[in-house]
Amino acid sequence: MFSVQGKRVLVTSSTEGIGRGVAEAFAFHGATVTISSRSKDKLTKALNEIRRVNPSVYGIESDMTNQDSLHFLVSYAKEVMGGIDILVVNTGNPPREPITFSDTDLRDWEYSIRLYLLSAVTLSKLVLSDMVSRKWGRIFFLSSWTVREPQSILVLADVSRSPLLQLTKILSKDYGRQGITINTILMGSFPTEGATRTLSRYAESKGIPFEKIWKERVLDPIAVGRIGNVRADLGSLLLFLSTDMGSYITGTSILVDGGTSSSVG
Repeated sequence: MFSVQGKRVLVTSSTEGIGRGVAEAFAFHGATVTISSRSKDKLTKALNEIRRVNPSVYGIESDMTNQDSLHFLVSYAKEVMGGIDILVVNTGNPPREPITFSDTDLRDWEYSIRLYLLSAVTLSKLVLSDMVSRKWGRIFFLSSWTVREPQSILVLADVSRSPLLQLTKILSKDYGRQGITINTILMGSFPTEGATRTLSRYAESKGIPFEKIWKERVLDPIAVGRIGNVRADLGSLLLFLSTDMGSYITGTSILVDGGTSSSVG
């Protein structure tokens, strides 16, 4: 049994998909959780549903590309939960992805960097001082296996998220002796609304049936022959790393991809 009872967890972009599943995993195991979304309707729906499992779940509207919004998010989470022990940085996708380099413009890159990199930097800075004062903390950056094996149609995400590997390594060395671990999770394919929307746009742009793209791009490369389950395959890992049993694992990137990646580094 994972013991996260009483831990205070902030999971960003968490009213659907990956973030929602992670929030549910922590809530199910007794943590107090704050979720966020840009959509008020999605936030209300998610809160009502997750609170059926654990009433200690809070939520607020937040935009991962807006610095003021991120500051307000952390202030709110600290106020309603009394602090933040575990930060899970999850994000959606850039609106124009999938996209290749030749089709991008500077606005795409500015948005992507704010979404993936600057949000993680800002949120980490906002929670680390309190974690240091308590001599305990966990930070997770949720990323993708494609950071190790970049895909041309995911150029915005793969380039903008890759610096988080360096940030993870640096922060782990700076804060490891304070009881704080920092890791990047390189995710494979999970059945999320965002993944379906992204792949549907790509299939439409190429004039190829969605089912064909899904099989070739998603299912065929997975060694275990199935897509992941967010709560069981990803949530369980984060729960383990959030206990004392996972306290020796820090400064690394962990593949949770069903064997999709061919990388050995």
